[in-house]
Amino acid sequence: MRTDKVIYLLFQLMPQGFFNLIGRNPDDAARYDFKSVEIKETAFRLDGVFVPKSKGDYTYFVEAQFQTDEHFYARFFAEVFLYLKQYPTKKWKGVVIYPTRSVEQKDRGNYELLLGLECFERVYLDELPDSETIALGLFKLLVVSEKRAKKMVRKMVKKASLKELDLIEQIITYKFSKLTREEVRAMLGIQKELLKETQFYKEVFEEGKRKGVLEGKRKGLLEGKRKGLLEGKRKGVLEGKRKGLLEGKLEAVTLLRRLGLSDEAIAKELNLPLDAVQSMPKVNGNKRAHN
Repeated sequence: MRTDKVIYLLFQLMPQGFFNLIGRNPDDAARYDFKSVEIKETAFRLDGVFVPKSKGDYTYFVEAQFQTDEHFYARFFAEVFLYLKQYPTKKWKGVVIYPTRSVEQKDRGNYELLLGLECFERVYLDELPDSETIALGLFKLLVVSEKRAKKMVRKMVKKASLKELDLIEQIITYKFSKLTREEVRAMLGIQKELLKETQFYKEVFEEGKRKGVLEGKRKGLLEGKRKGLLEGKRKGVLEGKRKGLLEGKLEAVTLLRRLGLSDEAIAKELNLPLDAVQSMPKVNGNKRAHN
């Protein structure tokens, strides 16, 4: 997932963060819908538009730019003005979010005149002040070092809701991709039981079980086909499915161990005998992979 996609995810799941960034009351987010808007008869798509639910408020065109692009402003202004042509809007503002000033287009020419207008604003995440607000902290996490991130998330998780905890976990996992699940949990400094309640954890856990079951069914069908015709085929399919499902579940054990589950918990979740789980060789997943 690219970093700008993470930003749009934050806008979608926690829109009050955007209004924090531009200095507005975060409660104003309730008055907006966040959308991705395609401009007709062009190849342009505005990934982030905060559209007011009622007339009289600003429409915000938001772009997250995390890579240098010397043609960025030409494209951005073209998209904004084409939108205004097709969807006439009296009150509007453009907002560009950068990780740091060094990423911004260097040769801005006459675009500097437009950028100096009140209707355009640039936000540099590395220049955001320290804040007790979780919404701003999530944006700050995208650009800080691992050492700084550890200090930040320890403070954030103490007052984070499950949804906010889920977003913190996704950002940490994305930003520090070499960290194992155990290291992510250690960085967050939260108990495994609470971590298991996050949507991100549940999705990874279910994916492990799903892959194990699908692989088991595949092996089972192959085994069944091999065992013969008529009655032999029927019995072979049933036996093959049983063996295949067992093998598939056992293959899921390693992934679930990496998620931090004990052998007892894995046996319970997969409906397997504890000795079958314990018979699977343990792989050291708590160390970072080295090239």
